[in-house]
Amino acid sequence: MKILEGVSNYEVTEANVEALRLALNYMGEDYAAAYFHGIAGTAFRIGGICPCAPTCAYAMRPQELIRLLGYECAEYPYDDGNKGAALERMLAAVRGSIDIGVPALVWHAFTACEWDIVTGYDENEKVFYGRGSYAGNIGEYAKNPWDNTLSTFASNGIMAMTVKRGSGVYDKKRAEIAALNEAVRHANDAENTDKQNGEWVFLQGKAAYNRWADDFSKHDYARSNGDAYCIGIYASCHAQAGPFLRGIAPGYPGASGALLQQAAALFDKEAGCLERLAPLLGWASPETDARRNEKAAELLREAAGHYGAAMDLLADF
Repeated sequence: MKILEGVSNYEVTEANVEALRLALNYMGEDYAAAYFHGIAGTAFRIGGICPCAPTCAYAMRPQELIRLLGYECAEYPYDDGNKGAALERMLAAVRGSIDIGVPALVWHAFTACEWDIVTGYDENEKVFYGRGSYAGNIGEYAKNPWDNTLSTFASNGIMAMTVKRGSGVYDKKRAEIAALNEAVRHANDAENTDKQNGEWVFLQGKAAYNRWADDFSKHDYARSNGDAYCIGIYASCHAQAGPFLRGIAPGYPGASGALLQQAAALFDKEAGCLERLAPLLGWASPETDARRNEKAAELLREAAGHYGAAMDLLADF
């Protein structure tokens, strides 16, 4: 049995990379939530709207972010042909990482179909300890059977990753500019917008935001699991956009810095709308409620407007 004490709580409700931020900080880094999620792109993403959107509409996979930041990772995939052997390989790697003082990332360890941080194990009970976006995030670590990853109904192909220091060097300014360029590209992504003829399709950026508002403009529209999940993730993630831009603005003097400050103010307004939307669309909200829908549609349109205006400013960066 070994448990790494002192791994921080999640600061951002997020499915892919917040676990990585905690792991890297435990290894000696000091990444603030806003900066990390700005670089990762999660501060700017919106897709779907559907339950899988926060995990599949990403700017980069965790593995890419790990390498961008100068680290390396090893992946431990599922093997439907021999699940037992694949699990044993994963368990040996995760336990080995924890034994040398480094948390590991495991898919579906404590939450449903998200990357969680594993901070300990007990070989007698055959359990992992750790944190997820909504599990083990206040005080004590979550505890779950260490083969829980095999029960996932939405495998991404990899059950675990271990992280170690690499030989790469993090190019701060290049990463910041790339993150802003990708945010603008994503916001204006027209994927599937030509296929909206009565059949649901996955949308990105502004298009996803606008359809979300359109959906709730219908008085009989029923709030779905996708709405509830997405509002929780996006309200938390998008609240990092304004602080991220203000944080990097001093590194871009003159007009560029001023533009980042202006965009930050708009993202703050968007985040305020999403915060007010959270109780209207969250898990405890009613599935159908005409008055709720009217309020939600108004706030979604306002949020989409601030988001779009901010992205239009960043397009001139």
